[in-house]
Amino acid sequence: MSALPQANDPRWLLKTIFSRKERTIPAAILISLTFVCNGLTPVVVGQAIDRAIAVGSISTLWVWVVILLGIFIVNAAAGWFGRALFQRAGLEIGHVLRMTVTDRISHPRGMAGKQRTAGELLAIASSDTQRVADAVIMTVFPFAEITSIIYVAVMVSSVNLPLGLGVLLGGPVVVMISLKSATPLRKRSGARQRALAAASATATDVVQGLRILKGLGAVDTVRSRYEVVSDKAYEKTVAANGAQARLNAVTETAGAFYVIIVGVVSGVMALAEMMTVGELITVVGLTQFIITPMTMLGKNIASRWATAQASGRRIQELLLADASFSTSYPSLPALRPGITVVSEMPPAELVNMPREKYLVAPHDADIFEGTVLDNVHPDRERAMWALEIAAAEDIPGGFDREVGENGGHLSGGQRQRVALARAIAADAEILILQDPTTAVDSVTEQTIAERVAAARADKPTIVYTNAPAWQAVEVGAK
Repeated sequence: MSALPQANDPRWLLKTIFSRKERTIPAAILISLTFVCNGLTPVVVGQAIDRAIAVGSISTLWVWVVILLGIFIVNAAAGWFGRALFQRAGLEIGHVLRMTVTDRISHPRGMAGKQRTAGELLAIASSDTQRVADAVIMTVFPFAEITSIIYVAVMVSSVNLPLGLGVLLGGPVVVMISLKSATPLRKRSGARQRALAAASATATDVVQGLRILKGLGAVDTVRSRYEVVSDKAYEKTVAANGAQARLNAVTETAGAFYVIIVGVVSGVMALAEMMTVGELITVVGLTQFIITPMTMLGKNIASRWATAQASGRRIQELLLADASFSTSYPSLPALRPGITVVSEMPPAELVNMPREKYLVAPHDADIFEGTVLDNVHPDRERAMWALEIAAAEDIPGGFDREVGENGGHLSGGQRQRVALARAIAADAEILILQDPTTAVDSVTEQTIAERVAAARADKPTIVYTNAPAWQAVEVGAK
C-alpha cells in the first residue's frame, strides 16, 4: 500500500486523493460508461419511435428493445464494478490516513508547539481523515459528469448543430453558477468543522476525566463549558446547512431554466418540422438526463472539496508539528545487562536517551477490553511466554479469559502482572519498570523477580522499587 505524499507538499490533498490511481482511473472510466448508458436510453427510445413505431415494424421494435436491454446490462455491470473500485480506494486512503495520523500522535518524539487535547487528536484521527477519504469521489464522478456533458452535446448536435452548441455552452454556465453560489458554503463549512471538532474534543476530554471531575465536584462547571462549545457547533452547522440549501436551490433553479429553454427551443423546431418526433423525444430526454450531472458537478466541487480542504489543513498541521525531543543525543555510557534497582532519581545515563531505545512500564498501566492474551501481545506464543515470566499462569479462566472494561474482571495483582507481561513481551532494548509488583504477595514477587532477571539477563532492566525481592536479583547483588 503506497504511502502518502510529504505533509509539506502544497498539493498534499490532491496527491492524497489521487494516490490510488490504479483503482480510481478504472472507476472513473466505468462510472463514465454508466452515465453514457443512462444517456443512451432516450436516444434508443427516439430511434425506436422513428424507425419502428412510426413505420409500424414490430420486428424492428424488438431489435431496439434488445439493444435497450443490453444497455441496461452494461450499465448495471459497469456501475457495480466502478463503485466497488472507488469505494475500495476511499477505504484504503482512509486507512493509510488514520495510520499515519495515529503514528504521528503516538510517536515517541512527541509534538511541540500547539497543545492538543486527546479529544482534538481523536477528531483529527477519525472525522478529518474520513472527510479527506470521502473526497476520493472527486477523482471519479467529475470525470463522468464532464463526459456526460460532452456526450449530450455531441448527440444533440447530431440532431441539430446550433442546439448542440447551446447544450455544450449551457453546461459550463450551470456549473459556474453552482461554483459561484458555493462561496459562502466553502467559508462556513470550515467554520462548522472547527466548531464540531472543538465540541467532539471537549466531549472526549470530559469522558476521559469523568471520574476525576466527579471527585472534584466540577461536573456542573464542565457541563456549562461543553454547552458553550456545543451551542457554537450547532450555530455553525445551521449556518453551513443553510448555505448548502441555498446552493441546492440555486443549482436546481439554474438547471430547471436550462431544461425549459432547451425544451421550448426543441418544441419550436419540431413544430417547424426541423426535427422528427423521435428526435424531439431524444433531445428532451437527453436534456432531462444531463441536468443531474451538471448540478452535481458544481455541488460536489463546492461542498465536498471545501470540506476536504478544511480537514486536510488540520491533518497537515498535525503531521508537520515539530518534535518535542531533539534527535541529537550525547554519547551514552553502557548500561549493564540484567536488573538494576533504583529508588529515587533515574540513572544519569538515562538523561537525553533516545526515546526509541527504552520502554517505561508505569505502575498504573491501562488494561483494555478483550482477553488476557489480547492485552499482552498479538503473537499468542510470545504472549504466553511473557505471562509465565510475570507469574500470571494462575489467573482463573486461563489466558483466554475476558478481562472486562479496564480490566474490571481482574484483581489488582492480576492486572499488575498482565501489564508486566505486556512490557516483557515488547522486548525493549532497555526496560524501565515502576513498582511492578506492589499488588502481589511476597512469594509471587520473588518468583516474578527471578523470572524477569533470567529473561532479561542480556538486556538492561531498571526497576524503581524498594522491594527486597528485586534487590536480591540485582546484578552484582550479594
